Amino acid sequence: MTLSIPIRRTARQATPSVRLTALALAIAVPLGLILLNLAMGQDANWDLRNYHWYNPYSFLNDRFFFDVVPAQTPSFYNPTLDIPFFLLGNAVPAPVAYSILAFVQSLNFVLLFALAHAVLRIDRPLAKVWAAAAIALVGVAGGGNLSQIGTTFHDNTIGLGVFGAMLLVVSRWDRIVDGPASSALGTAFLAGLLAGTAMGLKQPSVIYCIGVCFAFAVVPVTVKQRFLLILACGFGIVAAFALLSGHWMWFLWETHGNPIHPYYNHIFKSPLGAISDYKDLHYHPKTMLDRLALPFRFSLDPEIVGEIVFRDFRIVTLYVILPVAALASLIGFGSRNAASAAPGPTRWLLTVVALSYAAWAWMFCIYRYAVPIEMLAPLGIVLALGLLPLSRKVRWGTAALILAALQATTVWGTWGRSDWTAHVVEFDMPAIPDPDHTMVLIGGYQPVGHLIPAFPPQIPFVRLQSNFVQPDSTDNGYSEVLRRRVMEHRGDYFMIATVPDTDIAADAAAFYGLTLDWDSCQTLHNNLGEPHSFCAVRRNLADPQ
Repeated sequence: MTLSIPIRRTARQATPSVRLTALALAIAVPLGLILLNLAMGQDANWDLRNYHWYNPYSFLNDRFFFDVVPAQTPSFYNPTLDIPFFLLGNAVPAPVAYSILAFVQSLNFVLLFALAHAVLRIDRPLAKVWAAAAIALVGVAGGGNLSQIGTTFHDNTIGLGVFGAMLLVVSRWDRIVDGPASSALGTAFLAGLLAGTAMGLKQPSVIYCIGVCFAFAVVPVTVKQRFLLILACGFGIVAAFALLSGHWMWFLWETHGNPIHPYYNHIFKSPLGAISDYKDLHYHPKTMLDRLALPFRFSLDPEIVGEIVFRDFRIVTLYVILPVAALASLIGFGSRNAASAAPGPTRWLLTVVALSYAAWAWMFCIYRYAVPIEMLAPLGIVLALGLLPLSRKVRWGTAALILAALQATTVWGTWGRSDWTAHVVEFDMPAIPDPDHTMVLIGGYQPVGHLIPAFPPQIPFVRLQSNFVQPDSTDNGYSEVLRRRVMEHRGDYFMIATVPDTDIAADAAAFYGLTLDWDSCQTLHNNLGEPHSFCAVRRNLADPQ
């Protein structure tokens, strides 16, 4: 493995020792993140237990209609991003699988390192390497990113496409500005292709596509050329999105009449969903003032943008510095000293960050989706300080103090970790007398999906209660799908639910004229979280409701 860092040649050329230092850093930091992940424990997050492990299993085994929404609303999510880890987790021991996942995510450091090295202007090659590495290290050591190292949320995994697009543009800046049109448009298309992979694999990453694409509006070329650059980048985004999400959207369109089912169903009006946009507005600010003050608010209370407690001041720091720097640059009060970074790429990178943040604050306000912004913030802070009327010494001294303070005050949280086990999912399989004629019902609202791949494949899993549909729903066609599948089954029923949800699971079964056999209940302990009840279910003689 070699580290290829695009650099502008200066009077002082990089020596072999400088290259060796860069390579050593590019290896050491990812290795450190892998070891940190192993020390933190095995990923046991809620979404992994709900759908990240089940959805690829369902896709690879053609179970979408065999089971009925066992992973609740995420049953409809594109499984493509989760397939590699599912295959890996079934091929090698869990510590190895998660180490490989953490390694992939740690490559964000390498890309940020290369990006910082490409844009910074520091005459001494060794000092430039260390400065770029330090900025990148503070980037990947944030509270949001470290909480996700070695986890299946993938908000940092998709950062690879975003940072790759940014590195491509910065490293080919001269071609974009002064080169032939074909080269400039080709670079914009490739950047869109890279950024589009993020959106194609995880749709909330549209915010970074907005940032990368529309930041071409600040490239110092003619208005027509800017428009063509944006258009070319947009075509690249669409191509990547179609490649990675097109197959799933077409499947949902053919089967449900909504390519992003169930979202925006008030537009598509699929009968297999409520007439609703299904947007999660829980984290959206109530007023415009709250939205404008969001970085200050979540810096003090992170639970307004997520479910876990952590502390990170990277985004709010950039949120304060960037407008001041932009104003100073606009009115010509920028530094009269030698620029600390290439001006054109600096303007473009800061525009990407600003537009991505604005899209995030308008569309989601869920911190997990902003993790790539958190990783970019340290570089953004350094670049923004370079626009202020400060001497080089003060500029770099201030940047060092700010980054050191940010790292010193960082506290990462946890989405759930467990002790390491040999397999990603482990539990004691209950005795099932006749699996060929058995249906397992899922009750309650807690995750069960991670257990399903271990059961005999001939057993269908039908979820009676979920955040998508209820047994008595009158505005969702899936309630009829549930009723028909349950009532047409001829054979044994079992019910699975987390232990605290067993009571409401029994109530859901009663809606279909079924009774939980409490004496038959056994507790299934698993390696990732709370135990589940597994109970036999009997059909009542009386007709169901």
